[in-house]
Amino acid sequence: MHHATTDGVRAELQKWLCGYLADELGVPAESIDSEEPMSSYGLDSVRAITLLADAEEHIGRELDPNAPWEYPTVAAFAGLLAEQPAATGPGPHG
Repeated sequence: MHHATTDGVRAELQKWLCGYLADELGVPAESIDSEEPMSSYGLDSVRAITLLADAEEHIGRELDPNAPWEYPTVAAFAGLLAEQPAATGPGPHG
């Protein structure tokens, strides 16, 4: 296990989130500031639920349904995703 890769994982997740928001909201990925609330780019509650579901699929874990509101910026949400235990090894959904 490489615990030193948490920052790399967080950076990768931030990149993924910026790309996701760019696609979903029709804005250039470069225009998304990771410290700005995602709602300032037009993320509403319906899109937040979609983001949550896609993020869960991306990391292989369930998240708190309130996560997009408790971690409202790309940086904060990516940090949350990076802290989630990774789905590793053989599992029930092989």
